[in-house]
Amino acid sequence: MKKATSPAGRRFVSAAALASVTALALSACGGGDAASEPIVEETGPVEITLATPAYTGGGAGNPYLALMEAFKAENPNVTVKLVESPADQHGQTMRTQLQAGNAPDLFYVTAGRGNNQSFASLAEAGYLHELTDQKWAADAIPESAKNLYVDDEKIFAVPADLAPITQLQNKGVLKELGLEQAATLDEVVEQCKTARAAGKSLFAVAGTSGANMGLQAMQLAAGIVYAEDPQWDTKREKKETTFADSDWKKVLEQIVEFKDAGCYQDGAAGAGFDQLFPSVAQGKVAAVFAPAGAVAALRGQVKDGSFDVAVVPGETAADTRLIASPGNALAVNAAGKHKGTALKFLEFLAKPANQDALAKANGNVSVTAAVSGTVPSQFPTLEPFFSEPDKKIVTQPNYLWPNSGVYDSLGTGIQGLLTGQATPDQVLKTMDEQYNRGA
Repeated sequence: MKKATSPAGRRFVSAAALASVTALALSACGGGDAASEPIVEETGPVEITLATPAYTGGGAGNPYLALMEAFKAENPNVTVKLVESPADQHGQTMRTQLQAGNAPDLFYVTAGRGNNQSFASLAEAGYLHELTDQKWAADAIPESAKNLYVDDEKIFAVPADLAPITQLQNKGVLKELGLEQAATLDEVVEQCKTARAAGKSLFAVAGTSGANMGLQAMQLAAGIVYAEDPQWDTKREKKETTFADSDWKKVLEQIVEFKDAGCYQDGAAGAGFDQLFPSVAQGKVAAVFAPAGAVAALRGQVKDGSFDVAVVPGETAADTRLIASPGNALAVNAAGKHKGTALKFLEFLAKPANQDALAKANGNVSVTAAVSGTVPSQFPTLEPFFSEPDKKIVTQPNYLWPNSGVYDSLGTGIQGLLTGQATPDQVLKTMDEQYNRGA
């Protein structure tokens, strides 16, 4: 089908600013079941599977468990089996299983089409059951997030909650180093030197994880690229700019400066994703780049620690922006054997009270709270951003990119920056080439 070409919206906005949001250029058509296909209502005992990324702390810490128990209480004949895969491998695991025909009934996806677990390309490939005719699905998508979930009036996924993208900080380490929250990137560089002089590092990164590398770059871009030009992605879509000829070069140059200033832990280029949280929990480093909800797991596991979240600063304090989008979502396997029951579970999630409960269990922000402008009580340091969302919050950039190759090139390119095998210009050139491939 023909791809929509509406300009991409830049901000996750408050209710007062809903009218300013424009449509995202997704291509979520051409996949899934026909909306009119009858779904068999299952009344007898049935087991369905739900696949999510593994959460810190293992299965006992998975926030979907409470949702599953609540669903079981209302539907005693249904058993929901949780299946987890490593967080940085979930997208590829789902694609492999979908191609093999043995995927779960429901599974975690993200908004847009900019990474390998985004729903849009999965829908286009025919792997997702279409939800367009389900009123509860449409009602679960706030007006401010339709640019992330709806294209050509088609729906294939339902948002679960909103995860601010932040730094997770060990406040004890910062206090030990005599450091306060940096207000500018120049201050960050100086803090890196202070931490190194004390035998620690300010940041830990997973150099072998392209996703973690990309997450850091997007946070830097929020205060470098999008603070300067909130409509940058719209211009990129219209071919009015490129990654190579824009402030994205500053983003990658900043990462090189961080590396040269000793901001990252020793062996960062070869570090794995599984090393991040132990390093900050044990006080070996001051901070890691991760969704804010993960701080709840750290607080739960390290009772004598003190952890918080912070926003990566911009070039100036006024440039600092928070990335926050309702990107976590669930979708139904188009080839699943229990679609009627899977849809019932997804409808259960779509109820505002259940979305609120899931967000609380996940340590994230509920979709309803974000729309109402409610400041999340668990993140007091984020209050200045949620109080002015249309000025200080930006959409996660890769949700707005046309294919996962752009983000993959960013992540693997930064791996090359850490090892000295790539330059910012080379990385940006590859990103532009991937972007130009389209959806």
